[in-house]
Amino acid sequence: MTRVFSSPLAAAALLLAAWFVASLAVNLPPFADALFGAFHLGFALEVGAAFAVLALVRARLGRVPRVLVHALAGILVLLVAIRIADLAARSVVDRPLNLYLDVSLLPATMDVARTLLGPVRAWGAVAGLLVGLVALWAALAWGLSRLADLFAAPPARRTVYVLGAGALALYGGQKAFLESLPGWRPVGGSASLTVALQAEGLLVALGRRAAFRADLGRDPADGIADGEMLGALDGRDVVLVFIESYGVTALDEPAYAQVVAPRLAAFEARVRDAGFAVASGRLVAASAGGQSWLNHASVSSGRFIDDQTLYALFLSEEPRTLVDDFSRAGYRTVQSMPAITMPWPEGRLLGYDATYEAQDMGYAGPAFYWGIVPDQFALDHLARTELDPPDRPPVFAVAALISSHAPWLPVSEVVPWAALGDGAIYRRWTDGAPHPREVWRDPEAVRVQYARSVAHSIDAVAAFVAERLSPDTVVVVMGDHQPAPLITGEDASRAVPVHVLARDAALLAPLAELEFRPGIVPPPPPPVGDAALPRIDALRPALLEGWRDRSRSADQAAVPRLAR
Repeated sequence: MTRVFSSPLAAAALLLAAWFVASLAVNLPPFADALFGAFHLGFALEVGAAFAVLALVRARLGRVPRVLVHALAGILVLLVAIRIADLAARSVVDRPLNLYLDVSLLPATMDVARTLLGPVRAWGAVAGLLVGLVALWAALAWGLSRLADLFAAPPARRTVYVLGAGALALYGGQKAFLESLPGWRPVGGSASLTVALQAEGLLVALGRRAAFRADLGRDPADGIADGEMLGALDGRDVVLVFIESYGVTALDEPAYAQVVAPRLAAFEARVRDAGFAVASGRLVAASAGGQSWLNHASVSSGRFIDDQTLYALFLSEEPRTLVDDFSRAGYRTVQSMPAITMPWPEGRLLGYDATYEAQDMGYAGPAFYWGIVPDQFALDHLARTELDPPDRPPVFAVAALISSHAPWLPVSEVVPWAALGDGAIYRRWTDGAPHPREVWRDPEAVRVQYARSVAHSIDAVAAFVAERLSPDTVVVVMGDHQPAPLITGEDASRAVPVHVLARDAALLAPLAELEFRPGIVPPPPPPVGDAALPRIDALRPALLEGWRDRSRSADQAAVPRLAR
C-alpha cells in the first residue's frame, strides 16, 4: 500500500474515498427526510482535520500513538451521537437539541419509546444504538490506524495537506459567495457547528436562569389586595382543562378539521343549552410535540417557561401562581393528573391542596397505552370527589387529560356517566385493538387516529361541562401543545386553541385584550404567524386583572360564597 501512495493521484483517490465514507456518518442531517440529500452528501471538515492531525503527528514523531487514534475516533463518534440526538429532538419536540436541558428528558423519552415499541423493542433500540456507536468507533479507529501507517510515505502526507488546504479554500468560498443561496455544498462543517450551538445554548441557558430569577421580583398579582383578588368571580368554581396535543393544526388543517370541527360545533351547542357563553382565541404555547409541564407552568405562573432549566427554577424558586391566587381568594385548589403513574415529588411543590394521580382514581379498566386513565373517567372522578359534595368552599381545579396523547389509540366513546363503574367498560375498545406499532407503520393512519382522539377528548369535555358542572362554573379548555411534526408538518404554528366558558358573559370581557372572540371557533391565524399572537403566559395576568373586584376596599378580606 505504501507503493500505491507513492502516486499522488492514487493517494488522493484513496483519501477522498475514506474522507467521503466517514463523512456520511459525521454529516447526519437534522431531519430524517434529508438523509442522502444535498445536506448529507459532502466532505466533512472534521474528518479532514482528523486526517491532517494524523499526518502531522506521523511526520513529527515518526509514529502515531494509539491513544491519539482512539481519541480522534472517539471525537468523531461523539459528533455523530450529537447529530443523532439533534435529529431525535427535532423529530419529537420540534426544536433543536439542547444537551444542557435535554439530558433530564431521557427518562420521559424512554417512557414514550416503551409505549410505542414495547419494552423489549425499546431497550433493543437503545442497545442497538449503543452497539452501533461502539462499532462505528471501532471502524473509525481501525481506518485511522491504517491511514496513520500509510502516512509514513511523504507523498501521502503532502496529498492530505493539499486536499485539506483545498477543502478550506472551497469552504471559505462557499461562506463568502453562496451563504444565502440554496443548493449542495461539497464541503461542510455542520457537525462542529452543532457542537458550537450546544456551547452557545449553555451560555444562553445560564443567562436565562439569571434573568428568570430577576423577573421573580415582579408578579401579575402585585398591587391586587386580598379583598379584590378574583372577587368578580363571586365564589364560582373555576375548572381549567388541558387537552393533550390539541393544537391549532386540529382546526386549520382540513383533513383534521373535517373530524374535529363538527365536534367543536356540537360542544358549543351543548354548553350554550346548559347556559354558558363562550369566547375563544389562540395562544402560543411554550413547547410542541411534548413537555406538557412547560405549558402548565407557563399558564399557572404567567411566565413563559419554554425549557427545562426555567422549569427547574420554577419549581425551586416557587413563584406565585394561579394556585396562590385562588388560595388567597379562599378557594380549595386541586389538580387531576391521570397520566402520573410513578412517584412525582415535584407535584407537591406546585402548592395544590390536593393532587389526584392515576392510582387515586379507582380506575380498574385497561390501560390505553400512554393514557392509563381515560379522559371521561378522570373527569368523573374530579366531579365526584371535589365538585359534587355540598357545603364546601369554591374549587379551583386543573385537569390534565391524556387520552389524546400519542400513540392516539385506541379511541373510546363517551358513555353514560353511570356506566363508567370501575372502568371495565373500556375493554370493549381495547380488546382486539391494533397495537401502536401496527398503526405507526402508516403515517396516514397515525394522522387519522390523531384527529379521532382529539375529537373524543372534546366530546368528553363537552359532556362534562354540560352534564356534570354547575352552570355557575367558569371553565377554561385549552390545548397543552401542538402534536409532533409528523402531524403538523415542519415549521407549523405553536399556538393552541383556548375556549373560556361562563354563564356571566361579563367574565369573558378580559379576554378581548388577548384577541379572543365570541364562539367556540378561535379567530383565523394571522398572516404574519405566531409573532402576532399572545403567548400562553399572558392568560394569568389578563384573568387576574379582569376578574379583580375593584368595588371592595383594599383591606377587605376575600370571603367568597359557597359554590354549592
